[in-house]
Amino acid sequence: MRENKASRSNLILSTTVFAILFLLTEITPLFSQSDSVNVIKPKAHTTPTAERDADDPAVWIDKNDPSRSVIIGSDKDYGYEVWSITGELLQKIPQNTATNNIDLRYNFKLGGKSVDIVAGNLRDAGKLAVFIVNPNYTRGDVLRQIAGKNSSGNNIAKDSYGFTLYRRPSDGSVYVFDRPKMEGTKVTQYLIEDDGTGNGVVVTPVRKLDYHGSVTEGFTADDELGFIYLPEEHKCIHKYYADPDKNNREIATFGYDDGIDGDREGMAIYKCKDGTGYIVLSSQGNSTIKIYERQGNNRFVKTVDPVNDEGDTEMDTDGVDVCNIPVSPLFPEGFLVLHSDPKSMFQIYDWRDVLGNDLERCSR
Repeated sequence: MRENKASRSNLILSTTVFAILFLLTEITPLFSQSDSVNVIKPKAHTTPTAERDADDPAVWIDKNDPSRSVIIGSDKDYGYEVWSITGELLQKIPQNTATNNIDLRYNFKLGGKSVDIVAGNLRDAGKLAVFIVNPNYTRGDVLRQIAGKNSSGNNIAKDSYGFTLYRRPSDGSVYVFDRPKMEGTKVTQYLIEDDGTGNGVVVTPVRKLDYHGSVTEGFTADDELGFIYLPEEHKCIHKYYADPDKNNREIATFGYDDGIDGDREGMAIYKCKDGTGYIVLSSQGNSTIKIYERQGNNRFVKTVDPVNDEGDTEMDTDGVDVCNIPVSPLFPEGFLVLHSDPKSMFQIYDWRDVLGNDLERCSR
């Protein structure tokens, strides 16, 4: 009898173990994205921003000498600051009004010349801040401001929150997308042009997108593929045509789950020459980065878990931008720059670390 009891017990135990293993096998695919998570550490970081309220970065690439590329960041309570790609502070530009996001475009026509411009939304003033990049900068003169809170002709929405720029490839026209934080407001698209003086700009509203979602902030536009992306903080990412001559209706949505926690914040696009690449999304609630394919249906591909310069994972990630070309031996495939709290700075990561072992390098 003892042998029979033992045999029966062994049979029950084996059956139980098999059942548990079967269930684990069935459950595992629900969490399969964890297989694609990789932890990345910064190679450099900026100094803390002036008023300790850092938000959104933008990267200007010096195409003649990529090592002289710079990072421009907004501090909501101060204005804008500029750093080298290794985090050295180069310039501080106070705005004396609340700021929010920042973006840039190359080859803007101003005063009969082609210049690179940086623009941001001055939230309280309901104005557009615009700067010209000085490619021959030394220190303290990277950006020259040509529009701000006291300028005329640069009005955008009061309490402007969501913001980005778009450059239409067919004619080089540059546009602003802007939306207040208040519920029920539309996303407005403006044309931004030389005001006729060669030293200022004027913005003209051209259309409103058919957007009915709630708060959205970290807009980004894909100039070459012709799309504008609006990350609705607590729901998904909305996709529209960026060209104002096309329809205003939503094309698609994505990014509903994918392990996102809290706000869908900053977005950026790592572009490859063949129209492929990656969309980068900051998931603020769990301080992670979500990666989507740039092309097609914007398929979710992986999660990246950044840590700051002290190894902390709780970064409260907000704004993000990327550089898609080699700029130095430290960043031979470009880099990702990411807002980091509570130190109120921007962490700079090697793009190779973002790719890890499971994403393809850019075709060049």
